[in-house]
Amino acid sequence: MERAPKNTCFFFCTRAYLSFLHTHLSVSFTFLFIILKDANYGYLFSISPCAIWNTTGLTIAGSGVSGSSPRQLSYPQGIFIHDKKKLLYVSDSFNNRIQTFPLDQSTTTGAKHGIQIGNECRGCTGVWLDKEKNVYMSEHDRHRTLKWSPITNVTTIVAGETDKKGPRSDHLNEPQGIFVDITTEALYIADLINHRIQKWPKGAKEGVTVAGSSDGDPGSDAKSLDRPYGLRVDEETKTVYVVDLLNNRIQRWKNAATEGETIAGGNGQGNASNQFFHPTDLAFDNQGNLYVSEGWNHRVQFFALIDNRPCYVPSTGNSIIFFVFFLI
Repeated sequence: MERAPKNTCFFFCTRAYLSFLHTHLSVSFTFLFIILKDANYGYLFSISPCAIWNTTGLTIAGSGVSGSSPRQLSYPQGIFIHDKKKLLYVSDSFNNRIQTFPLDQSTTTGAKHGIQIGNECRGCTGVWLDKEKNVYMSEHDRHRTLKWSPITNVTTIVAGETDKKGPRSDHLNEPQGIFVDITTEALYIADLINHRIQKWPKGAKEGVTVAGSSDGDPGSDAKSLDRPYGLRVDEETKTVYVVDLLNNRIQRWKNAATEGETIAGGNGQGNASNQFFHPTDLAFDNQGNLYVSEGWNHRVQFFALIDNRPCYVPSTGNSIIFFVFFLI
């Protein structure tokens, strides 16, 4: 998930249960951690793995019809939210431009020209920055992910093997979206044609499947993905959020889960407010609201977070709440 400005709070809750067998007393302890970090790379509001979003979306960018005017998009793909500036950045792919949209839902004309960094990236799709400002790029056509250092101006391969594709754990097949976990420096990759999300720990020679099928087969059930395109990872809970392109849904895979759950879409292909037509990327703002770009609906949808409930097992005993504050 995108970094928020410094002094951003995040919350997470856990529960522990103590049973006193001799007295038959059950006490439930809830720990609420509120962590403030004053740093250039502060943490975003952490979303509970059991959070619930409004399933009806609101179009906040694009008109739903392909076009090139400042208020239109044509097959938008990547999206990024700059919380400090309250701006939504959209990769307006068929118009060959980046559009910016204020989060008050008005539209401004975006930049049309970029500056190339690093060496050639053939069929570049996903892009991400780590805390050292190294740039990670998915090279779709060559089935690999690259890392470019702004200090040395050197590009290295960090995942996959050049021009070799397949379902092996050390291979990729048309990688798309990527995410770098700032806490572990692990690299997450949407492995499109292998229908899975691969996690490559720092320095690893192969990836581990954390969402989708490890054998490379597509599907529409809860255990499967069909062409995952974009992703985000909650760095505290390690929950993985996946844009499941051909299933027209957003899937949430909790840490170590064997199947995902749908948090948006999944109602068939269409242009209704609860449907998608080729979703391509997702993002969260610092309030936990969800944004989804759609290629063939030429729009960005907004889904409000309505309940950031913690995950816990219900208790019939007494509850004691502890508030623990950290200032880092």
